Amino acid sequence: MRKLGLGTLRRIVLLIFFALFVAITLRWISLERWRWTMTRAEEIEAPSPTPTAAPSASATTRPPTLSGKFDLSRLFNGITLRSEVETAAGAAASEERVDPMSYAIDLKLQVRVPTPNRTMDELGKVSPDLGKLLPGLATMAKAEAVSPLFAQLYETKVRELRENLSRLDLLLSRHNFYDCQTVLALRHPESKRRALLFQADMDVDADGSDGDRVPAGNGVSPTFKPFTSFRWGKKSNRPNPYLPGIEDRLRRVELEQKTATPERKRDLKNAVTELRDEIAAMKKYSYFIGAYDPFIVVPASFTKGSDAAHVGDYAVVIAGSTIYP
Repeated sequence: MRKLGLGTLRRIVLLIFFALFVAITLRWISLERWRWTMTRAEEIEAPSPTPTAAPSASATTRPPTLSGKFDLSRLFNGITLRSEVETAAGAAASEERVDPMSYAIDLKLQVRVPTPNRTMDELGKVSPDLGKLLPGLATMAKAEAVSPLFAQLYETKVRELRENLSRLDLLLSRHNFYDCQTVLALRHPESKRRALLFQADMDVDADGSDGDRVPAGNGVSPTFKPFTSFRWGKKSNRPNPYLPGIEDRLRRVELEQKTATPERKRDLKNAVTELRDEIAAMKKYSYFIGAYDPFIVVPASFTKGSDAAHVGDYAVVIAGSTIYP
């Protein structure tokens, strides 16, 4: 086979190059014509766009809202609790983490302060036999007979709620907040003698201790305290039956002080002072005993003012249809 010359090879390469150039050019022209045709068809067939309202500024800047599940439960002390989670758009997490108001609870206690009972009809709803047991009460039970002590009592209750609002476990229970129906300062129209009427739920008071009369302890209530407001000097050397228990508590608190943290030590210091005062008082005084001595307990504010109750006043307790002197 005869070899091709150099000139022949050059002509063949040039021919191939020219053929490729023509093919590429024709392909490009074909694609451009197809693109122009499709674009023209879309312009003819596409409908004119319908104008849409631009989003309002509030819609674009309003943060998303997310409400937590509405939960209704009751606390152990009878307070109705409504809880809800609310969220809002915030800044960067690193900024919100140091802002105390970015993660907070707004605690609001709503309380309706009761209106005192004023008339026999209102008193009879709670104590149906009261009119029969006290026949002359109808002439004295009037709207103007309501004592300022009633308002003072509920002012004290509301103040206590405000002071303990951050401690739900210390708030007054529903029962204890609404335990007083009325306080009436009565005056007999003929004899002019005065009486103070409380219409309220009564709790049994088992507090108090007296080593002279009752050397054995009788405190069985979980809220029992060996003290009552009325006291007198001891008459014998017999110790108070609850003194050993308080002395033991003092020893335990003093022992805990040695290893407690600085914050805990402050609380323990106050406890030590209180326990030492109680021990000194129990060594020096005797007290009324709820299980033995007939007495009633009234708020301290009821011992002041023109309608005040005093130690030694004659008192009767009406429960149902029975009067207890």
